[in-house]
Amino acid sequence: MCNYQGYEFGAGRYPDSYCVDGYLHDADSDYLNYESRCCPICDRNGAIKWWFDYWKDTCEEGDERDFDVINEEHMHRATSLVDDIRFNRGITDPNVTEIPVGRCPAGIPTPAT
Repeated sequence: MCNYQGYEFGAGRYPDSYCVDGYLHDADSDYLNYESRCCPICDRNGAIKWWFDYWKDTCEEGDERDFDVINEEHMHRATSLVDDIRFNRGITDPNVTEIPVGRCPAGIPTPAT
């Protein structure tokens, strides 16, 4: 388990997801979430796949483009989302599976020692 906490379950104003054994669980629930929602830190590719599958073959009403084009956009969107989550936690290497210890988010000065 990494120390990831995020906003995947819709709370918006506070972290409502946390990682247990590589999968995200809803912090607002007394029960572990058995939906296989991969942690974006522990399993980058699994998290990208989850988001892509969530959006796959969906489009705005009136969008008459081919689903291959739409799904290509969904894959780009899923990859960008997961990589943004990782980047905001100091991870720039796609192969890293842990949040760097002591890493402050960009723009926040580290405390003087």
